[in-house]
Amino acid sequence: MINATVAARGGCAQHTIVAGGNQGCDPHERGHGPLRAHEPIILDIFPRDTRTGYWGDITRTVVRGRASEKVKQLYALVAQAQDVAFERLRAGVDGQTIHEAIQRLFRREGFPTGVKRGFQQGFFHGTGHGLGLEIHEAPRISGVKSILAAGHVVTVEPGLYYRGIGGVRLEDVVVITAKGCRNLTTFPKFLEI
Repeated sequence: MINATVAARGGCAQHTIVAGGNQGCDPHERGHGPLRAHEPIILDIFPRDTRTGYWGDITRTVVRGRASEKVKQLYALVAQAQDVAFERLRAGVDGQTIHEAIQRLFRREGFPTGVKRGFQQGFFHGTGHGLGLEIHEAPRISGVKSILAAGHVVTVEPGLYYRGIGGVRLEDVVVITAKGCRNLTTFPKFLEI
């Protein structure tokens, strides 16, 4: 339904992610089977405009019903991590320093990253990537040095993933300016639906 809606509006969406519960702990899992009430559902949509060739990218995490206290805690912390990035993003900044600040925040708040029972958990992907005529392009906001410049368009998508709880990721698209960034994403953020 998501892909058909995007197509009706002049876009092309493929590999859309709708992953609930433990499926959401793998950031690239597209999702399958039932979406259960009271579990987090990651919705990641990255359509391409068929007229211009430019990509969009947005992720929201929702719970159909009531979120557990642990999911609420993850959600609040991921939203805080996005705010950390928004405050630091500006021309001349190294995206690696922003990524490291978010990693420190998660560790300080008691949400470690590592392998547990054979699965990655915590925050184990980049904070963001360039977005334009390619879905993933320079610059990066990750563990690799990458200097941001005014006019760059990047995603900001921290996430936390723990089997038995589920995954939480929020993603907005911003444009870098000389003094900060401007969020281009207007879709609201809310956890429970």
